[in-house]
Amino acid sequence: MHVEPLTPQNQPAALAYLRAAPYRNALPLSNATQLRTRCDVLVAEQSGAIFGVASTYYDLPLPNLTFAASSADIVGALLRTLADRNPQLRSVPAYALLPLDRRDQLARFTQVLEARPEYQMAIEREQLASTRRWPVRRLAAADLPEIDALAQLAGLTTWHADALALGPAYGCFAGDRLVAMAATHFATADVIEIGHIATHPDHRRRGYASACTSALAQAAFGLAPRVFLMVMADNAPALAAYKGLGFRAVECFYLTRFEMRKT
Repeated sequence: MHVEPLTPQNQPAALAYLRAAPYRNALPLSNATQLRTRCDVLVAEQSGAIFGVASTYYDLPLPNLTFAASSADIVGALLRTLADRNPQLRSVPAYALLPLDRRDQLARFTQVLEARPEYQMAIEREQLASTRRWPVRRLAAADLPEIDALAQLAGLTTWHADALALGPAYGCFAGDRLVAMAATHFATADVIEIGHIATHPDHRRRGYASACTSALAQAAFGLAPRVFLMVMADNAPALAAYKGLGFRAVECFYLTRFEMRKT
């Protein structure tokens, strides 16, 4: 078994490996497809078969990685090679959003500093509740000043202007002011993550964000058969709002902050 970069030659086998569990592997799938140019993606391969995929991002403000592998030993090989190629993973604490078994695999090779539970919530097209209380429209490049201002006010640390190129985004306006939004984290042919959900502090608890989320999920189903979002397990108001739209928790992930062990 050897670890090598993702290439056009091994990408089909890597995608087939990840597509066996499209919700659990949504992040690795996005990094190996739509976000490929923003990521360093490695595969563990033997005799043409894929046994693991790992990736890190070039452009996030904090080091971050994700992986899927068939054994802990393969995780270790992927992590070592990924850190050798991306020294920032060893220089400061890094983050990974992982289901429980992968969090435990990560802990074998790193020092876990914190692990906060976060639910992956999926929606079926037939279960999606439509909200008509507030008018919603698709956001465009001309709205970026308003979007940037709302993202900063709401503390969306992962928002970036290029997100509009990744998939649809929807917003609610009060007069000329954007008061709520929801946008696409990534959109692959297999699964779409929606997020960047925010409401202006002066307009919360009125259903604006729910209206944006519902409109965005409906649009996302025109692009892929699976749609989900992530929400912190202790965010009771958000959990209730998303359940009200028809979302259901499919798995608990852990936003894990860790340090690579010295070798």
